[in-house]
Parts: sequence; C-alpha cells; structure tokens
Amino acid sequence: MYEPVIEDFFDVAACDMCGECLKRCPEFGDSLGDPVDAWRRLVEGEYVKEVMGRCSSCMTCNVTCPADCNPYGLILYRWHQRARTKGLPVRASLVMPLEPGNAWHRVMGRLPAAERSLLDSWSDLARPELSGKALFAGCNLQILPYMAESRLLEGLPVFGRPDLCCGEVYYRMGVFDKVKSVAEHLERTYSEMGVTELVAYCQACYNVLANVLPRRFGAKFPFEVTYFGDMLADKVLSGELPVRDALKGLRVTLHDPCHSKLLGSEFQDRPRRMLEYMGCEVVEMRHNREAALCCGLGHGAPRYSPLDMAGGITRRLREAKATGAEYLVVYCNSCDLLFSVGTQVTPFIMPVYHLNELVAQALGEPMPRRNLKRARMMMSELFIRGAPKVISPRRFKVPRCGGEEDTSG
Repeated sequence: MYEPVIEDFFDVAACDMCGECLKRCPEFGDSLGDPVDAWRRLVEGEYVKEVMGRCSSCMTCNVTCPADCNPYGLILYRWHQRARTKGLPVRASLVMPLEPGNAWHRVMGRLPAAERSLLDSWSDLARPELSGKALFAGCNLQILPYMAESRLLEGLPVFGRPDLCCGEVYYRMGVFDKVKSVAEHLERTYSEMGVTELVAYCQACYNVLANVLPRRFGAKFPFEVTYFGDMLADKVLSGELPVRDALKGLRVTLHDPCHSKLLGSEFQDRPRRMLEYMGCEVVEMRHNREAALCCGLGHGAPRYSPLDMAGGITRRLREAKATGAEYLVVYCNSCDLLFSVGTQVTPFIMPVYHLNELVAQALGEPMPRRNLKRARMMMSELFIRGAPKVISPRRFKVPRCGGEEDTSG
C-alpha cells in the first residue's frame, strides 16, 4: 500500500517558519493578514482555509523560499490528506485526463478526421522509428495535434496515447495515490519501448517526467528526458532556422507557465531571447517570471471551481491587455487553451499565440489557427455536456495505489 509521508514532499526540518513563501506569493499579496502565523499553523498540521482555499498552485513559493524546503509540496500534501479524507467533487473528474468522461478525451473524440488519424498513428508504440530519440505528445498536444505537423519537428518521430498522461493534473491537485499509479504504469510501458531520449513537447510534462516522478514517486525511466523548447531555442538562436528579425516591430507580452519557475531563470530567459531574435519587442506584465500569475488552470485545484478558474484567467488577461502588446505569447498548450477561452468570454480580447506558432510564422510556414475553435470545444465539454457534474454535490475517491478501491459517494 502506498503511504506517502510529509517528508517526501516538504523538508520540515529545514523550514524556519519565516513565512516568506506566503509573503511573496503573487496570489495572496497583502491579503493574508499574518502570513507567518498562517504558515506555522499549516506546518503544524492545520488545514488553513485562507491558504488552502485560495492557493492557485502557481509554484512561486518554491522559488522564493530562502531555505529551499519545497513549501509547495506541503500545500500539495495537505490537499492529498483532504482528498483521502473527503474525496473529490465529481466535477474534478472532468479535467482529470485519466477519469471516465473527462473533457480531454471527449475533445480528442471530436477532432477532424485527419487529426484523429494522426493520434491513431502516434498510439502505435511498436514503430521501429521510436527506438532512440522521440517526441512525447502529452494530453495538451493530443488535443492540438495539428501543431506537430510542422517543419519545427522535422526528423522527430512522435508518440502519445491517452493512457500515457504524465499525471501533472493529479499531482497539482494533491491526488498522490493516482500519481503513484501513473508512475508505475509509465515505468511498465516504457520498459518495453526502445526510446533512449524522450523529448517532451510540454514544459509541464518535462518537469514531471524529469523531476517530479523520479524524485517524489521513485519512478525509474530507461531514457533521458529533454525539452523540445530547448531544442527549438538552440536552432533559432544559432541561426540554423532563418528567422532573424522576421517579426520585426511586433509588440508581444510573454506569459511564464507555472512549471517554468521551478526550472530556473535560464529556462524563462530563452523564450524572451527567441522573441527578441525574431525582432519582437517584449513588454512584461506586472507579474512576470518567478512572480507570474497562473493562467487559471491551477485556480481549480483548491476548490475544484470553474468560477475560480474563470477569475484566474480574467486577472491574467487583464494584466496582458494592460501592457499594450499586440499578442499574448505562451509556451504551454494548457495556457494557450485557457487564455483562448478567456478572450472569448471576457472584455480582454487579444490574439493568443504559442511561441512555436510564431517561430513557424517567422519561417514563412504558419500553422493553422485552430486554438479558438479547440477552446470552444473544451468549453462545451466542461460547461454543457459536463454541466451535470459541475453542479452535482456528489464526491468520489480515486482508487489508491495497491489495489484498494475507494467507494464513490
């Protein structure tokens, strides 16, 4: 039976209760009252509602902690305890990529025939070309598969399957039992493949596969994990791709996704250098880099509320619009979808582009612009077809690792 302990996720001994993680949190600002007392109570085992009910899991606390004790892990651990005790509202299953009837899989089932065919080809893990270096298409790329049909991925065979989800959403909600099961499933599956270098298209997949699953859940994978964005940056900045000044005069603002904060300042510098190399003027939002606000996805973790997510999306789009930029640029497909949804239901309307789309545009080979349509499909699955679950008072428990099945309520 899998029984995680707090020390697996948070260095209790290193924490000196300074409360700096909460003081510098971009989500709370000055609204917490006494952040030192709130953090002390959280460490001592109390479920501090003013923290646990509002944290957007943006991960800034980890990079601002002077003792490097992983305060984000403590918050996740408290959510884990809550999930085991009380279960989860059934609406949470809509955004969990491995649960029956989830929105991700429903959108995949509604893709145009050509894109569904692409997904079918990716699901064949026995292809000889996957021996060696291959690109992993996680859940986010699987609902935007057309983005992989680009010169940018030339020479990289792609694989992906719905059951190969890295577990990021579960981890971010503190559903550790499911994450452990995911780690074990991936170990078994990858042991039978010949991949020696897994290139993650998504920075969240990269961090989870390279760091979270091995360090927190004991996963051992038979390959090196690298990040596609780093590979693309090398091609752009070295001049291998002829894109210098191709977008000269374009004013953009860049959103840093949550996982990027844990990967270091260089990780966040490179997208900016790429944009400037292509001639763009980068203007920063009020909250940027390690203090960036979440796109809205993480706002669903505390209370599993679509309204909280909508508030997070709106707040971030307001900051982006205030910069006066022509485009909002992202380097995460989830952020792309969330902001695309937001530009249709808020007054803060501006084009949302994935960085990879701009590189393709600079090459003179623009990708199809399907993010808005795909975002509308996601909204339909969540709020129309998913409405019964959104308003249902029922709760469920994700089965624990080791075979013990929790009952649904």
